[in-house]
Formats: sequence, structure tokens, C-alpha cells
Amino acid sequence: MSQAQLAGEELTKGFISQVESGLVRPSVRSLQILAARLGKSLDYFLGDEPLAASKRLVFHRLAAEAASERRDWPVVRDEVTAALTSKPEKRERATLLRFLAQAEMNTGNREVAFDRIGEALSLVDAATDAGEVAHLLHLRGVAYGQIGQYVAAAEALESARDAMERHEVSDPRLRARILVALGTAYRRLNRTAKAMQTYGSALDLASGIDELRLAAQGYMGVAVSLYDAGELDGAIGNYRRALDLFTRVEDTTFQLQVLHSLSTIHFEMGKTDEARELAERGSAAARMAHDEGMVAVAQLVLARIALVNGDAEQALNIARQAEKILTDQPVQRADALRVIGAAQDALKSFTASDRAYRKAVELLVEVGDHPNLSTFAAEYAMKLRARGETDQAFRYLELARTPATNRS
Repeated sequence: MSQAQLAGEELTKGFISQVESGLVRPSVRSLQILAARLGKSLDYFLGDEPLAASKRLVFHRLAAEAASERRDWPVVRDEVTAALTSKPEKRERATLLRFLAQAEMNTGNREVAFDRIGEALSLVDAATDAGEVAHLLHLRGVAYGQIGQYVAAAEALESARDAMERHEVSDPRLRARILVALGTAYRRLNRTAKAMQTYGSALDLASGIDELRLAAQGYMGVAVSLYDAGELDGAIGNYRRALDLFTRVEDTTFQLQVLHSLSTIHFEMGKTDEARELAERGSAAARMAHDEGMVAVAQLVLARIALVNGDAEQALNIARQAEKILTDQPVQRADALRVIGAAQDALKSFTASDRAYRKAVELLVEVGDHPNLSTFAAEYAMKLRARGETDQAFRYLELARTPATNRS
């Protein structure tokens, strides 16, 4: 390999020459680049240097951070495990545990993630490590949100925001992330005005620091809040801004979510042709990304279109297949059960319809998703009233109208 090839775009040929001549000592990041390009381990470069242990620790921490940014969780685990063997001091250990908690959260091991976050928080003090404390509280809030504990999520995220403000932590990217997550927690608690305000603050902050992904999340949050408030045209406009930015930063996960939201809104506005085009686009993109869950979610919009067009059997078949795939995603599974309930009602299979609708409502109550719960319960109430079951219909109408904070 030539010096130019080894240097690549990150380094220079002259720098490589100086390293080879022993005239300069490369930084840890330079060593990371060289190690990756040559397919060598860090020890190949460090040997028995007195500073080898500390350099090795920094190398593995940087590698774990980079892997976390690209969501490569097996590599995060490997790098953190390697770093912890160097017995880092408390602050460094807390950061490593945070990366490990992220890996556990994103691979479904939430109890382990909470343990890692708790251990990390016990190692740092907001008076001296406010930034790390804010990072950890943000992660805890996101974890609580993933399991539907939105009050706890809001409390953790508010604590993260307050820690940054109280100790004047200058990290606009982290603050924007906290505000996006906090806006979502407020929305789930049916605090729409607060959610809008928080999402707006996140959007302003992300735009000011040219963070396209965070700005896109801000637009997405505003769009969801407008949707909850019934302002569908405004929601569509903000979703399209979010989609454009997510496409620019090549974030497939959020692109798929936005395409689904757009297809759903167009369906609810009666624009079935546009809804079908968006759902089919989302389904195709999800297949390319090998994301079975988002394929199922996109297919549910097509099932609802089939139901509107009078083909209850097709809608039922699609929704049943989707429900099997979405078993570990309560809100999406509830959506599949809602379609199953509507299709069974259209086929006059009322017992099966009741079972599906009631299970959908139960799932949404468990996770505290009031916006969807109100929609589903009201729809089911209309089905019951049409059958003449007025007492049951009244019960579900009351459930649809009761704010989440007043329900036990």
C-alpha cells in the first residue's frame, strides 16, 4: 500500500512519511484510521509504550462512540468491553456504560440498559460532570418512553434539560436531542401545546447549529402535534420538510416512519390514491431495508384502503399477517387489531370484531397512548351503536373523551 493510499482523505502523504521516519507521534484518531486501513489491532502500533494503556482506553472509547453513531451495536459492546479492561476512572467509566446502555436499549434488553444507566449515574456528579449527567438522564428518559412510562420519561428529560441550564452546559446538539424526546413525552401525555412549544424550541436550536437530522426530528414532532390537533394540512407540510431532510441525511428509519404518517393522513383526508402511492412507496423502501415491521405498518394502510373499497376479506388477511409481525410493538399491533376489528364487523363476525377492538384498546391503555386510544375507542363506539349496543357504545365514547391524566 502506498503512502497516498494509506493517508486517504483524512491524512496526508507527508504526515505518513513523518510517522514512518519517527518524526511525529500520531494522535489516537490518526492511529484509529491507520489501524482500520491496515487491518491491524491497536497493539500493533502501541507495543509496550508506557502510555499504551491510556491510549488503548481512548482508542476503544472513540471506537465505541463512532459505532454508536452508526448504530453498530455489536461493535459498541466489543469496544466498551475492551475499554473497561483498562480500569478507567469514574467519569470515563460512566461514559462507556452510557454507550453500553444504548446498545442494550436498541437490542431489546431494556432492564439491563436501566441497570447500566443507574450505575453510570452513581459514578458522576452534576456539579462537576453536568454534561455526562444530562446525557445519561436523556438516555433514561428515552428508555422510559420506549416502555410507555411517559410520566417517568418526562421527569428524566426535564431533569436532563434543567441540569444543562443550571450548570450552563454548552452542547446545543444534546439539548436539541433532549427537547425532541421531551416533546414526544409531552405529546404522549396529551399535553399538545407543551409538546408543540418544546418541538419548536428543538427545531430552532437544531436549525441554528445546522443539525439536519435533529431539525428533521423537530419538523416531525411539530407535524405529529399538528396531526393530534386536527390540523392535517399543517401536519403534511411539516412531514414533507422532515422527509426531505431525512432523505438528505440518508436516515432510512425515519424516512419510513414519515412515509407511513403521510400515507395515513392522506387516507384520513379521503385521498386514497395518494395514500396508496405513499404506502406502496414505504412498503418497497422497507423491503429494501429488510425492515419487516415497517413493511407490515405500510401494508396496514393498504388494508384500510381495501376495507374502504369494500374488500373486507382482503383487508382482514393483510391485517392478520401484519399483526403476527408486530407482536412486540404495542401501538402498531393495536393498529392491526383495529383493522381486524373493522373488517370482522363488516363481515358481520361481531364476536371476533369485539375481541380485536377490545385488545387494541387494552394495548393502548397499557402504554398510555391517549391520542390513538381516543381514535380507536370512538371508532369502536360507532360500530357498537350501529349494532344497537348503546350502553357499551357510551362506555367507549367516555373512554375516548377522558384525558389520560384522569384515568387510573
